[in-house]
Amino acid sequence: MISSISGKVTSKAISSIVVEVGGVGILVQVPGRVAAGLSIGNLVNFHTYLIVREDALTLYGFTEITERDFFELLL
Repeated sequence: MISSISGKVTSKAISSIVVEVGGVGILVQVPGRVAAGLSIGNLVNFHTYLIVREDALTLYGFTEITERDFFELLL
C-alpha cells in the first residue's frame, strides 16, 4: 500500500494531479476543491489510498489523514 506521496505538481485536471516523485509522474485523484487550489510547481504532500483492480491501479490523495480514514470507511 502506498500510504503517502510528496513531490512537485507537474500537471492538473479537474479532479486529478500528476505529482513528480524521483523523476516519475504519478497520477493522483484528489477532490476538486484541492485540485483547484493547486498550481503547477507547488510542492505537495498527500495521504493516499491505493485501489487495485483487474484493469487499473487508482491512487486517491487526501490532505488530512482523517479524510483518508473516512474514505476507507465509506468503501
